[in-house]
Amino acid sequence: MSWEKKRITIITKAYPEPSQKHGDVACTVGITEEGEWIRLYPIDMRHFVGANKISKYDVIEVMCEKDTDKLGRKESHKVRADSITIIDRGLTKPKVDWVARNKIVLPGVSCSIQELKDAYESDKTSLGLIRPTELLDFIKTDQLEIYERNGWSFTVNLDGEMIPKVTKIPHIFKYKFKCQCCNDSEHNMQCEDWELFESYRSWGPRYQDPDILWGKLKERYFDWMLKERDIHFVMGMYSQYPTWFIIGIYYPPK
Repeated sequence: MSWEKKRITIITKAYPEPSQKHGDVACTVGITEEGEWIRLYPIDMRHFVGANKISKYDVIEVMCEKDTDKLGRKESHKVRADSITIIDRGLTKPKVDWVARNKIVLPGVSCSIQELKDAYESDKTSLGLIRPTELLDFIKTDQLEIYERNGWSFTVNLDGEMIPKVTKIPHIFKYKFKCQCCNDSEHNMQCEDWELFESYRSWGPRYQDPDILWGKLKERYFDWMLKERDIHFVMGMYSQYPTWFIIGIYYPPK
């Protein structure tokens, strides 16, 4: 395989995980000019802080190369971090254009979790978009904590560079939903959407009480989504075992 330049619309970012070599890194998912899902990894935190940080729906150009991981996930690509250039922020600023976003994102919607599972068995598909037919619940699997308002710190990597780190947060959020699976089964899937985790971390100092905080999170990520938004889940697969989870939430207005 060889390096090639790709133009990609960033769709979502999973909450960062620690890496000894790169500091904290985020699994970043986008859609190419050709309309194909792509996973970019690793992108370290230097690209997610400051005035030039990568935001959802930014269009970037980046040198990347197909990555051969344990599961053979077909969308996985390594990136040259120093090659990342933001070339268009028209889908983010100054006004949110959901119609334009939908034209990029919604053609990739799948009917069901089972369809994604079948696709992985067929050609190692490991990314996709699901529109739940019924959103049943938003749950936590552990007690909430109140984190510091400033979620950033810095560490030194193996090359002696200062690398930003984010507050480590356990993965305790799940959505319960139905899709178009033929057996009408309910899915109970972990959600690692960065926006959700950042709300959890940053809202804590404002509300102070974990019970109040949970009420606010559920109001935003369940009640409001049900009432006002046409919620979709960006689905991904773990790198070590073929289990699907929610990487991000896509929520255009109803």
